[in-house]
Amino acid sequence: MLSRFTLTATLLALFSIGATKATSLDLNKGDHLVWIGNTFAERMQYFGEIESQLHARYPEHNLVVRNLAWSADTVSLRPRPKDFGDIHHYLSQVQADVILACYGFNETWDYGGEEGLVRFGTDLTAFLKKLKSNNYNGSSSPKIVLYSPLACEGSTVPDTTARNHLLSLYTDTMHRVANSLGIPCVDLYSASQRVYQKNEEEPCTINGVHLTPEGYVKLAPAILSDQLFAPLPDRAPLNAIRTEVLEKNDTFFDWYRTVNSFYIHGDRKNPYGTVNFPLERKKLLQMCSLRDQRIWGAARGENLPSEIDDSSTIEIPVTLPGKRGGTSPALTPAAERAKFEIAEGFAVELFASEEEFPELRNPVAINFDSSGRLWVATMPSYPHALPGIKPNDQILILEDTDQDGKADKRTVFADNLYLPLGFELGKDGVYLSQEPNLVFLQDTDHDGKADQETILLHGFGSEDCHHAIHNFVWGPGGGLYMQESVFHHTQVETIYGPRRSKDNAIYRFDPRTHRLEIVSRLPPGGNPWGYAINRWGEHLYVARHNNASLINQPESGNVANASYGNPDNRNCGQEFISSRHWPDEFQGKVFSNQYKNFQGVLLHDWTENGTTYNHKRLGKVFEAHNKACIPVDLELGPEGALYVADWYNPVLGHMQYSLRDERRDSSKGRIWRVTWKNRPLDAPVKIVGASAEELLDLLKAYEDRNRYRARRVLWNLPEETLRPALKKWLAALDSTDANHAHHLTEALWLHQQRGWINKKLFEQVSTHRDYHCRAAAAHLLRHWADDLPEADRHFLRLANDEHAKVRLETVVSSTWADPSIAVRVIEQAGDYPQDDYLKFALTNARKALGPVLENHPMAIPPAKLAALPLSEPVLKTLIRRPKLDSDLRLKALHHLAGKGSRTKEEVLIEIIKQLEREERPSLQDWLAILDSTTVSSPDILKPLSKSKSSSIRQAAFAAQLRSGHLPSFPLEPDALQSITRINSPELKKSYLEPAQEALSRPRRVQEAALFCLGRIPGNDVEIFTLLAKHVLNPNLTAAAAEAALARPREGWPPQESATLLRTLLPALEATAVEKRGSLSFELSSKLLRTIATLRKDSDALGRIRSLQLLPVEISTVSDQLRFNKASIRLPADTPVELRLDNPDVIQHNLVLCTPGSLEKVGRAVDKMLADPKAIDRDWIPDLPEVLHATPMASPNQKVILRFHTPRKPGSYPFLCTVPGHWRIMQGTMIVGEERTSLSSDKTDTKVLILTGEPEYGTRASLSELGEKLEQKHQLKVTHLQLSRATNPHHFPDLSKHLPEADLLILSLRFVNLQEPQYEALDQHLSQKPFIAIRTTTHLFDFPKGSRLEAENRAFPTRHFGTPYRGHHGHDSSQVNYVMASKHPVMTGLEPRFWTPDFHYAVNPLGIECTPLMVGQGLKGRQRATFKEVGGHNHVMVLSAEDQKRLSGSPHPLVWTVDSIQNRRALVTTIGARKSFEDPNVQRLYRNAVLWCLGRTVPEPF
Repeated sequence: MLSRFTLTATLLALFSIGATKATSLDLNKGDHLVWIGNTFAERMQYFGEIESQLHARYPEHNLVVRNLAWSADTVSLRPRPKDFGDIHHYLSQVQADVILACYGFNETWDYGGEEGLVRFGTDLTAFLKKLKSNNYNGSSSPKIVLYSPLACEGSTVPDTTARNHLLSLYTDTMHRVANSLGIPCVDLYSASQRVYQKNEEEPCTINGVHLTPEGYVKLAPAILSDQLFAPLPDRAPLNAIRTEVLEKNDTFFDWYRTVNSFYIHGDRKNPYGTVNFPLERKKLLQMCSLRDQRIWGAARGENLPSEIDDSSTIEIPVTLPGKRGGTSPALTPAAERAKFEIAEGFAVELFASEEEFPELRNPVAINFDSSGRLWVATMPSYPHALPGIKPNDQILILEDTDQDGKADKRTVFADNLYLPLGFELGKDGVYLSQEPNLVFLQDTDHDGKADQETILLHGFGSEDCHHAIHNFVWGPGGGLYMQESVFHHTQVETIYGPRRSKDNAIYRFDPRTHRLEIVSRLPPGGNPWGYAINRWGEHLYVARHNNASLINQPESGNVANASYGNPDNRNCGQEFISSRHWPDEFQGKVFSNQYKNFQGVLLHDWTENGTTYNHKRLGKVFEAHNKACIPVDLELGPEGALYVADWYNPVLGHMQYSLRDERRDSSKGRIWRVTWKNRPLDAPVKIVGASAEELLDLLKAYEDRNRYRARRVLWNLPEETLRPALKKWLAALDSTDANHAHHLTEALWLHQQRGWINKKLFEQVSTHRDYHCRAAAAHLLRHWADDLPEADRHFLRLANDEHAKVRLETVVSSTWADPSIAVRVIEQAGDYPQDDYLKFALTNARKALGPVLENHPMAIPPAKLAALPLSEPVLKTLIRRPKLDSDLRLKALHHLAGKGSRTKEEVLIEIIKQLEREERPSLQDWLAILDSTTVSSPDILKPLSKSKSSSIRQAAFAAQLRSGHLPSFPLEPDALQSITRINSPELKKSYLEPAQEALSRPRRVQEAALFCLGRIPGNDVEIFTLLAKHVLNPNLTAAAAEAALARPREGWPPQESATLLRTLLPALEATAVEKRGSLSFELSSKLLRTIATLRKDSDALGRIRSLQLLPVEISTVSDQLRFNKASIRLPADTPVELRLDNPDVIQHNLVLCTPGSLEKVGRAVDKMLADPKAIDRDWIPDLPEVLHATPMASPNQKVILRFHTPRKPGSYPFLCTVPGHWRIMQGTMIVGEERTSLSSDKTDTKVLILTGEPEYGTRASLSELGEKLEQKHQLKVTHLQLSRATNPHHFPDLSKHLPEADLLILSLRFVNLQEPQYEALDQHLSQKPFIAIRTTTHLFDFPKGSRLEAENRAFPTRHFGTPYRGHHGHDSSQVNYVMASKHPVMTGLEPRFWTPDFHYAVNPLGIECTPLMVGQGLKGRQRATFKEVGGHNHVMVLSAEDQKRLSGSPHPLVWTVDSIQNRRALVTTIGARKSFEDPNVQRLYRNAVLWCLGRTVPEPF
């Protein structure tokens, strides 16, 4: 029987240590001792030896010992799950009197070796002082003992000698710091070295670092030194104490490191976590106290009852009544099978169930061994074990001894497990997920049952128990791949340094080297499930959707590189079909389980396409129409049949139902066996008992699974057996065999697993004519980069391979190698054409190598680039890098033309062709060079005229026209649209006649002609009349309206424009609301609105604006099953455009219903769960109560619904109808009598600007802003200025304009305003929209002693959230960062930009607000520069030089004030006069005004 705290082997004989004269650590009765620190301390609790000896030394003290250690913790970095609480919180929870702190190991990596010693000493000092400053026990500061790291044992740790040198230096630093603070420091580095020397025959660690149970016994005299602790008595009852200690540790661990903590502390604690867990956690602490008492009794030698009596603890219900619907009936296997819909040709039969094997309960993972036996992990403890009830998940072995297709024998390999989510077979045992650990269970005596447990790695995430490490799959090179899904925070201490990941990851663990790597990560919200590796070692796994991943890049934030447009997005388990039992057309396809929205097995096709794969769903294998059938894993057996693990539970869901829902069923489980009718099964191959030669020949097998299982056995053969056999096998391979490339690759993978570097074989594989072979070698190169001779040469050769897939694998592998070679690989691979996925790999590689690339020509500031000599890398940069000055481009052009016999024109054309092939963003910059070039002959432009790019063709045509080489004007779209590349007004006029003639041609040419007419100068009446005529043509409305709007307003003829207004307006009014999002409606409305404004036709303006859609924005909240707004207020009978943004990882919609119908519609949704067609209707019931519904929004998708709000005021509920969502995900649309202040159809929207600060020039800036608002957005703007010369205390006409203002823009500084005007501003800001600018954080300077003196700070705090706190000086500027990029006010802003503002230190803590931008001060006034690094999170990063200029702390720059419902207000500290020259600042102010007025913020053109 094994559990998390089972001993790995019988402990050694006890040490007997004599008493010292005195102990320096004075422990009091009842003291609470707490271990904190890294894996050395965390690992103690699993074996119990150290704590047992501690109690034996103090049998009368009734000590309480708790372990708060966490894998890979350091003195300065201790990441925890969201809202979990930090180390100080838990030290207070356990009331620490004595802290035993173990650090210094991970720090040797995190602090950068010797260079970080000083910083480490500083941080250690601060950490220890912080510990000493707290009274965790409520009355006194804790006593502290500091423990140094252990030395490394043997030679397993990479570069052991150098690592031990670092560990000794860090130990010395710890001694120095401890002595300075008067804290005892135990030198475990020296003590462990002495122990290792005495025990050279028997290792004390599992990997050179982490102690075995025996290792703790041997090191115990040093850990519990007699100089600090009382001596260990002779014949202390350690075995009895240890039994109780392990029981207590198990219980406390379930409280402190409980699984499903995301439902206890995190975002999913509602609605069920707050019901399930408070009582359970209280009970666990009570149980810990009872177990403490048993420990004390055992330490005193008392006889204890064999059973622990927990009857005095709080009672908690085993189950809770289920409240929500949607569950399915639990059927017998026969009844379930009868409901299967099975595709033609397939046969599905029961292999095993709970009826024959009661232990087969909730099977979660399956694997076949080399004997053809099926191993099954069961998980009846899911989703969470109750306190006091020991989990008994198991690993079973099922056998079909009579070969009739049904299991008839069962062996329990391991029991007393807890949540074994994933496993894979190893030598005489299994690698197993036991969250938060990876363990190896071994059968050492070969009796078919595990008898030894080794915890290999600690610290994997466990926040959501079914997202812990799972889907274990062996890679062909000997690495064990494991997936971890969303919500998890992982930090694992390894002999290669700490490995940390957040949210999701795919790991690779090499048992031979003990190396753990994060090989791939998805963007936040990524949820990898299902894992399969094809015959060439390419990885297929489920992410947000089912995607192939060939980009396995550490910390890359990559997404998978395959397109997938199918609704099969709840897959769980995948298997490549490679068995002759299945039809020929199935070979290479994929079987895939789906467990939600469709229960059963599907057949998928992944067709290779360049670097990626195209996906196609081919059809069903079988579908279970009862949703209790939940297929979770599948694998082809040795005879070719497909075996499917069926979790089987009436409740389908984790957090969608209470974890204690009484309908959850942990008593059932099935394994289904799928075959193809009338086709023979495969003959199982001999693996067990096969010779090395026979096993090597199995590497030639057609079936993937035969090779897979043969590899597992080959990996375990002795070197002296395998090496000569492999050498002979390689020599005998037939080079004419069609599969010769794959045979070589199998041999290379076998060398990789054994760590045998074979230069000749790598050369052979990496130069083979089969590109799959070369790509596999490129993938492997990441693991051999340090040891393979001439690895750099191989990297560069493969980076220039003719096939894009090889280049992609090389780019990714290079990021694992030395950065110096990686930079060259990225540069050279970038010279070739790139599809989207190779581009993506290059982008991620550059992101991973960001620091190395800082001084690369592609990243340095342009001024620095201009000073560099024109070497080949610099010339490449001047050609490829976007957004460089034309002077730099011309410099490169002159240089290249001067080097050879080509003219500048020829070089320019060649550069343009090259950039087109490479799809470089700098292409447009070079076309601009062509726009200013006169060519000598039209022939030189012929290659560009035949380009696939319209912009290149247009530039070529414009160049011909400018140079006088155009005999006739072709009536083609490119020729007509080339007018935008012409600067000469006279040349532009030459387009008029061809454009008029082209209006009689096909529609595509007509649209180009209209575009052209919009840009021809002069001929205003003639052109406008033509455009007006075509605006009335429904097929050309958008093109004609856009052209008219492109022409100068002063040239619009009054009579013709009035006729157009009168004719077109009725057609607009007849447009259905759902069609008002069209480009035609938008542009024609804008055109008529502009005409009505110019004519001052208020009636027409009112009619036009009444047609405009009132924008309403709502989004889902990621991972929380809720909308971001619980209510929306809208006017009655109003056209609305509702925009639903779904940043979540699952689908959502929004369905609007009649008042009072929420429950009825929701219950109808529950009933639809039984309808297989419901998904096609987006789960929307066919009820009259359903008024409107958005389309279903996929993850990270925005959808739009256009509708008229009801005429009748009232509360209209809305909900998400995705199954399981509606009870939580709901809200109310409150329909009022008339439009709210956010309405955008007012014909006289008024904006009032108040300025009264002389320093920053906002008078001029805001005057210019007001003019643009009047011209472009038809707002009525009034600007009142405070005159410091005549009356510095009074705004003229404020009482007239302020009450009428729909929006107030305020820019004041240190004003002693008259009290009536102060009161008017106070009242206005308390009710209506406003924008407060920069110095308005210190707008008043009421005299000292006056009645209003306190308002100098209270007023800005009340309305803006913060008063003025100072800035960074006049010799400073600031860098600006967009935080809320999806907020309308941030539309069109670059994610990072520089402004010359003095950075204000403000913190709007005094009000409910939403920060949209933050910024930080920079020393100096010079402009900052940014470099593009790609990736999904950061587009621009501040250059390394400017990072040195950063000053002070970041502060908010722009925030919305959210304290008043349905009132929009905004504050910004960006506002210096020079800042308004930046387009980003202009957009910021324009967007802010429109948003505050409730208008639509236009997307950037």
